[in-house]
Amino acid sequence: MNDHGNLIEFPQSEKLNCPMCGGNDIRTTIEVEKFVYGDGPEAVELTARVPVRTCNTCAFQFTDDVAEEIRHAAVCRHLGVMAPKEISKIRRAYSLSRTAFARLTRIGEASLARWENGLLIQSPAYDQFLYLLTFPENLERLKSRKLSEQLSLRHNASSQSPRAGQHRMRLRALQVTETEIAAAEAFSLRPTGT
Repeated sequence: MNDHGNLIEFPQSEKLNCPMCGGNDIRTTIEVEKFVYGDGPEAVELTARVPVRTCNTCAFQFTDDVAEEIRHAAVCRHLGVMAPKEISKIRRAYSLSRTAFARLTRIGEASLARWENGLLIQSPAYDQFLYLLTFPENLERLKSRKLSEQLSLRHNASSQSPRAGQHRMRLRALQVTETEIAAAEAFSLRPTGT
């Protein structure tokens, strides 16, 4: 997030326990947090507004996975890519499971899961692809392409396989001698005993 940032919503009524004393009388405040992203000369200081939890029993302060999600979103904004919730929102807008979305887009299902869960940040190229998928007509194009490929595969398979009742035979030309011709001419099928 930037200094003007929008606070990402988090559940207000969730039941929390203090990791120090186990108490559940927790107060939440929103605080501006500065943190460093990156290493060496490319490191930058980012700012995020995160929920800070304070235990009213023992006064221990802590942040949790909600704050981590907000920090991750701040990094995504700094990099100019979609945050995890934005990625899963695209998929859910089409009512597709992760498996179906991965199959249609040819994005690896494991990669998609990592992006949606904030375990990995997608490359700028994948982010561009995801952005294009926010437009329904582009998803429809992918569906049409997949259907065309399936029909083409079926057509190729049916044109190469023999029809019912027919068998493909591979014949090899042999050099035939006069002895073999004479033997073939002398051969006949006659019922035995007549």
